[in-house]
Amino acid sequence: MSHDFSREFFAAYHASVFEALGEDAAKCNARIGAILAGRWLKSLTELPSNTVKFKDALEEYFSGQFKFSDIAELTFNEKGASLHVKGCDICNGNEILRNGGKKGSCPISQMLKSAMGKSLKKNVELTGSEKPGTVGECYLKYTIKEL
Repeated sequence: MSHDFSREFFAAYHASVFEALGEDAAKCNARIGAILAGRWLKSLTELPSNTVKFKDALEEYFSGQFKFSDIAELTFNEKGASLHVKGCDICNGNEILRNGGKKGSCPISQMLKSAMGKSLKKNVELTGSEKPGTVGECYLKYTIKEL
């Protein structure tokens, strides 16, 4: 599936929106992620009730209708979850922000946190991200605990 907009357009738009938000960017990033999660979960016929179903549903969404990157693979383990992203359009916008002395914002990190919490009925915390390669690649790390 191809992107509806060029990566350059999306990167510039993302950077412009978050720059315009200024000091409210972090708060809005969390809210945007929660809204994205809510829209996705409402589009499903039923909430994925376990990690296997959640992984399958999310990866299908991220490779189809909501394709924001070339790769988006979710892995669960005994401590939590990790989303490996490569070729991300949002990261390119964040690079524009960082080059201008601003902080990047990733609504995908917050979307996944919110969606996992609501669907799996767990307490989910974003514990960080690792950026091992080129711009557009990261591992978003989460811990998952019982409510």
